[in-house]
Amino acid sequence: MEKDDLENSKELSTIEKELLKLDPKIFEGVSSKEKSKIIKTVIMSISLQKSHSGPLPDSQTLEDYNRIIPNGADRIMTVFEKQSEHRMAIEKKVIGGQMFQSNLGQIFALVIGLFSLSCATYVILQGHEWAGSIIGVGGITGLVTAFIRGKSNQEKNLLNKKPV
Repeated sequence: MEKDDLENSKELSTIEKELLKLDPKIFEGVSSKEKSKIIKTVIMSISLQKSHSGPLPDSQTLEDYNRIIPNGADRIMTVFEKQSEHRMAIEKKVIGGQMFQSNLGQIFALVIGLFSLSCATYVILQGHEWAGSIIGVGGITGLVTAFIRGKSNQEKNLLNKKPV
């Protein structure tokens, strides 16, 4: 018996055993010739499905690229590394900008709050208690409202960015 015939007979035997595990009566009343045809049909209908998830191809695919393109895997890795560095640099700029904007907003809020309280105090000291109270309460209420709205918008943005 040749090597291919031996491998085929092992393959046929394995498939037959697996089919019999699924249904022990599957081949009842079927001739050996028909059984062989059924098993060969099953073998032909079996397909290999390969799945990979991640930013880089799997090692076998990288080896295939190396065979097709000189230094293909190395070139892919270089592009991946450059893209990662670029993405990280952009993220640093964005985060730095957001932190600057946040700090600037806090400084402006402090200045506006102190200015409105100063104006309210001055107006009250000039004998206009109601007007001074309205200026003071209005200034503080505006800052609190802006703060609450900002937090609410932040939470909405985070919910929209959450993976499902």
